[in-house]
Amino acid sequence: MGYDQITFEQRGRVGLITLNRPEKLNAWTPHMSDEMRQAMDAVVDNREVGAIVVTGAGRAFCAGADIAEVFKPQADARASGERPERQPEAATSVNWVEYIQNYPKPTIAAINGAAVGIGITLALPFDIRLASPEARIGMFFVRMGLVPELASSAILPQMVGSARALEWCMTGRMIPADEAQSAGMVAEVVPGDQLVSRALELGEQLSNNSALSMTLIRKLLREHANASDVQAVMRAEGRALDQAYSSWEHREAISAFLEKRTPDFQKDAPTRIA
Repeated sequence: MGYDQITFEQRGRVGLITLNRPEKLNAWTPHMSDEMRQAMDAVVDNREVGAIVVTGAGRAFCAGADIAEVFKPQADARASGERPERQPEAATSVNWVEYIQNYPKPTIAAINGAAVGIGITLALPFDIRLASPEARIGMFFVRMGLVPELASSAILPQMVGSARALEWCMTGRMIPADEAQSAGMVAEVVPGDQLVSRALELGEQLSNNSALSMTLIRKLLREHANASDVQAVMRAEGRALDQAYSSWEHREAISAFLEKRTPDFQKDAPTRIA
């Protein structure tokens, strides 16, 4: 399948999506969002793809919503009393966060340059974020007279703490990659010429893990990030453990340990985790 604003290729067992509007610093459009969904949907049932990596072409990851194509038409429509057909947040937030958090395969953002506004909030629900030293992250909404979207007003303070999230959002300043890493938003800072290779390496590693185990882990950590009822958390973990104990992956791990070999979590894997 051909795409206009992204590219997709399979590298080993990893699907690599590249936001591909380098002349516009990969500025986001609803069409780009649709194409990302299409590319990810296309490999959900493909056993040969075990993880997704998203990066940007050129020197930016994504410089926010395209002002000329997205914000200007929307502002003009509102000024004339019309309701714009499609707002930037509506194009993704209807299902984007839920879609990413429930996507059956691990997701990795390789932030190679500027990631501003929706250019960073679209990546916050991903499982892992890597960045190059050239990456700069901006919660730019205040500079556009807007507010954070895509559940980032919840996700960001969970990651970096409320004090830092407030300062980032209220100043709209550009955050260096090392600060984003020390704050907990970015897992690793990788030299720019090695960023995609490192993301693909990590994707390969995750592709060889138990898909069921990773799905359950992601759900537990997401739902209990701010939980205060320890007993309720333990009950949820118990239910997840019951499911994991009954899985073929657990039996395979036991056999592999006893046989002194690496477990093969792909041989009997279903195409989709229920």
